[in-house]
Amino acid sequence: MRKLVYPFIVLFVLAFVSCDPKQEVEPNPQPADTTGIPVDDGYRHTRLVVTDSLFCNPERGFHKCVECHTASLSALSVSVARAYYNAGYTLIHFDFYMEDYRDKLIEDSYLDVVRQSMQALRESGCKGVIRFAYTNNENQEPREAKEELVLQHIAQIKPILQEYVDVIFTMEAGFIGTWGEWYYTTWFKRTDYESRRHVLDALLDALPVERQLCVRTPQFKMKCYGWELKDTLTRAEAYSGTPKARLAAHDDAIMADNSDLGTFNTPEQRAYWEAESKYLIYGGESCPGSNGSTVGSCDKTMDQFQKMHICYINNDYYRPTINIWNKGGCLDEFKRCIGYRFEGREVVTTYNPKAGEELMAKLTLVNVGYSTPKNPRDIEMLLINKADPKDIYRVVPDCDPRFWFTDVMQTIEVSFVPKKAGEYKLYLNLPDPMPNLHSNPRYSIRLANEGVWDEQTGYNYLTTVTVE
Repeated sequence: MRKLVYPFIVLFVLAFVSCDPKQEVEPNPQPADTTGIPVDDGYRHTRLVVTDSLFCNPERGFHKCVECHTASLSALSVSVARAYYNAGYTLIHFDFYMEDYRDKLIEDSYLDVVRQSMQALRESGCKGVIRFAYTNNENQEPREAKEELVLQHIAQIKPILQEYVDVIFTMEAGFIGTWGEWYYTTWFKRTDYESRRHVLDALLDALPVERQLCVRTPQFKMKCYGWELKDTLTRAEAYSGTPKARLAAHDDAIMADNSDLGTFNTPEQRAYWEAESKYLIYGGESCPGSNGSTVGSCDKTMDQFQKMHICYINNDYYRPTINIWNKGGCLDEFKRCIGYRFEGREVVTTYNPKAGEELMAKLTLVNVGYSTPKNPRDIEMLLINKADPKDIYRVVPDCDPRFWFTDVMQTIEVSFVPKKAGEYKLYLNLPDPMPNLHSNPRYSIRLANEGVWDEQTGYNYLTTVTVE
């Protein structure tokens, strides 16, 4: 609660693919020689070296904030967005305040600024967490437009959401109340869940189905749609495109007090969000409690972040809480682990493979982050001839990184049949599935290992294999 302002030439694809989760995880792997070690099982084993360094990865982590107001209308510039990316931020939170449109339609000049800001994201490597509201002043009336006009405004921004879905990480419901947080309201009464559902239905229609919409509290999700505490999202329901599978969470009072300023009125409501967030986005910002204090110690915050599978958090607010984390020695841990963080552990390949014969490759990795990727994510294994880079073999495993849960070892096993003798590099690629971002390395996922990242392609180098 704020008080302040692919161009591949594929020669042969796949004889065998598998992607299986395993339960055994080594929590603190020791670095090993990555040149490959042949052993008696007839395969070549390469141990990957884990790193605790901080680096950019898409759709996760601490974010920067940008506000747009009708009184000082200006779009996010490409240079500022790139500066944020270069400083280590891949998410930018947009608050689009529409102070002048509480009684009329949005003018084209304002919509153009929204489009320009979205375009700046595309050119920077960042994605957006976006929210629309009518004021950031709780004493200013009216605090939002009436329902009929809100629905018209949502219809006006729908084409922008559709056009720029590629650079939208998530959308926060907004529109109702000061800051769009659904609490300090004028026209939407506290218990008027029917009108609030109309807004959510309109937003779910406007926002493409592959993106989630965050609401402020679990009560709003349940009461707007008639769900109960027992109706938590299941794996079978996850990512199905239904309202239940798309309504996620933004908590704008993280660690303010033991209830996050009423975000969770009961332990059962907290447990509901903990279960939901296994498959749904949870993020937000910290803020001071009612007495100006915070309960955000490192231990208590880490416990909540882990249980809530946190994906993103505001870097700019509330700084006293973030300073507590810094002084307590856990801030870098949060920078590493908010969202997902994949560590490669071992690569196993056929020993002395022959041209024209099967070459097996198996990668084991583990997610040590607090959450998983929450939007669709492509995955492919590549075998590339060092002497002839056009000699490429590409395999798409039947895997979904959205189900690579924390501390569960994943095994990706594929087979190639290279036609030529020579040295080949083996890569894992986790690109954005959107066609215009697929080949952009800034939108690909980097493994937390030493010496694997190719910043030109966005590929993760795993090992070199000599084919005889």
